[in-house]
Amino acid sequence: MQTTNINPRSYLREFHQILSGKRSLARTAFNNLKPGQKKLLLDAAGIRPRTTTIYNSNSSFLHTYSMSYDDLSDQELDNLKKGLRRLQSIIDAFALCEDEDFKKEIRRVA
Repeated sequence: MQTTNINPRSYLREFHQILSGKRSLARTAFNNLKPGQKKLLLDAAGIRPRTTTIYNSNSSFLHTYSMSYDDLSDQELDNLKKGLRRLQSIIDAFALCEDEDFKKEIRRVA
């Protein structure tokens, strides 16, 4: 049995390349993003998820729809490019970090 390691950022990178070129391929790439990746991208693009409140006789709850490419307006599709650039700048900033940057310093008070 062969296992493959998939870099989570590769999905976002692939989607950016497709979105910049052919939107017909962007649909598949966007819909293949994992829910967490899709949420980050939508947040970075300033796109709010679609929600509805469902009422029954004694309670109500908020339902959030799973976003698909076909649910996005033309303006939101354009905003995805901005969101991808924001995410890429974050990735680039963290790429400059070293392991020591994430170690907690313990300061002793004398």
